[in-house]
Amino acid sequence: MPPDPDADAVDRPDGPRRPRPRVRPARPEDAEVAAAMIAALSSEEGMPPAALTPALFRRQGFGPARLFLPLIAELDGRPAGVALLTRGYDSQSARAGLVVEDLYVDPSSRRCGVARALMAEAARLAQADGGAWVGWHVRRGNLRAQLFYRSLGAVAETVDIMGLSGEAFDALARE
Repeated sequence: MPPDPDADAVDRPDGPRRPRPRVRPARPEDAEVAAAMIAALSSEEGMPPAALTPALFRRQGFGPARLFLPLIAELDGRPAGVALLTRGYDSQSARAGLVVEDLYVDPSSRRCGVARALMAEAARLAQADGGAWVGWHVRRGNLRAQLFYRSLGAVAETVDIMGLSGEAFDALARE
């Protein structure tokens, strides 16, 4: 039987079939595009510009002391999305997992399976490392993201994420 030419394609509700996204570990040479996507995420969410520069992406995303695991999704051989993952631990289950710190899909690649492919790869990586979960946060006003995550089977928890930075962080650290 000949191979199905559409076996590696996904349906788009607004147009022709497109190839399935391919997710791979980011490489240092992806720093420019990844940092630009993270900047676009901040802008779309109405946040101040992200501090992540291409130089910081290269320094913090690679090597034995890296701070995050970066993934790149490609469509038709071009970058279409990015995810930054960190390791996490859940004391309720006593299991490790991965935290999706950032996930962004280029607007021209949305509704093509890119975000789902990035989340699936995060789950595979967590499981391969002995983890049992993937977690993330989503802004309350980002209804599109909430609907997407629910489509994956995610359940919203009622927690408030709090944090310290700047002067409050420095003051507490001096105590």
